Amino acid sequence: MEYETKRERVRRFLADNGLAGVVIRKVSNFAWLTAGGSNFVALHTDVGASSLLLTREGAYLLANNIETPRLADEEVGRLGLEQVVMPWYEDDRLGEEAKRIAGGPLGSDVPLDGCRTVSLDHLHYPLVPEEIERYRLLGEEAGKVVSSVCRQIVPGWSEFEVAAEASRLFWQRGIQPVVLLVAADERIGRYRHPLATARRVKKTLLVVVCCRRAGLIVSLSRLVSFGAVSDDLARRHRAVCEVDAAFISGTKVGRKLSDVFADGIEAYGRTGFPDEWRLHHQGGPTGYATRYSRATMRSAEVVSPGQAYAWNPSITGTKSEDTVVVTDTGTQVISADQSWPMVEGLPVARPDILVREG
Repeated sequence: MEYETKRERVRRFLADNGLAGVVIRKVSNFAWLTAGGSNFVALHTDVGASSLLLTREGAYLLANNIETPRLADEEVGRLGLEQVVMPWYEDDRLGEEAKRIAGGPLGSDVPLDGCRTVSLDHLHYPLVPEEIERYRLLGEEAGKVVSSVCRQIVPGWSEFEVAAEASRLFWQRGIQPVVLLVAADERIGRYRHPLATARRVKKTLLVVVCCRRAGLIVSLSRLVSFGAVSDDLARRHRAVCEVDAAFISGTKVGRKLSDVFADGIEAYGRTGFPDEWRLHHQGGPTGYATRYSRATMRSAEVVSPGQAYAWNPSITGTKSEDTVVVTDTGTQVISADQSWPMVEGLPVARPDILVREG
């Protein structure tokens, strides 16, 4: 049912754009259409090692002889795709073979000779019920993994060790950490994108993750303090939670993304940090990408049911971030861990700093 729903979206796309078919090679689009299938080999690529070809009447798996057996056995066998197997040394024939099958104008989600490059991101929404359930389960597990790591670490752990433990727990659950940032102490305020280093934790630690399973990506950030939180950090964290709550509570069906963005910017000013938003992007729509776009005052998109968002406001030294799904009845945070301390009294409760013994 899920595949057929998406297949129909692609058919309409082909008709609307005068195309006989479309080649799907991007990792995100492959996962979306196949309900979580993986066509990549290297983790760090956006472009897979095999393709799908969807025409108005047919659906094909285009893969070389290396990739076809695994894909057929473990990823797409249930979908009834027609297999077109090419020798690995003729991978450059992909476009030629796709055009032969389609017999007319062809689109491709990555640049391909003789094809019109097209974006399929807008077809990912609305998420269907099966996707939302997978997303909620991923969010629940991701929140628990990060909480577990934050409760295990002790002063003296290196950022590398924190990242290693998080990676172990994610992979143990079939979850791929596609972004994993770790910052200890002064590095939290110095860098917005702190790749892990050999620096050892003394007082505070920030963990930021974007993790993927079945193509869907959950993002969240958590902060730990060993010993009492300073008054300045407490003030900053309360403020960033207010900003995050403004973003989340403003993400309502029918609102323009630029208006939601304005809510967050207003909250920065209201809490005494009017220029901090200029130092890092604030997040935006997510799902099969870490962010499909970064929200700004010029974002014309309108929030609709079945969309997901990850807002990530930051104030120097702290950050607040979770993943939410928009429904007709409200916006639901899917990456929260009920055992984590929360900042209450906001339109949406946000994760507080976890205080542990120093």
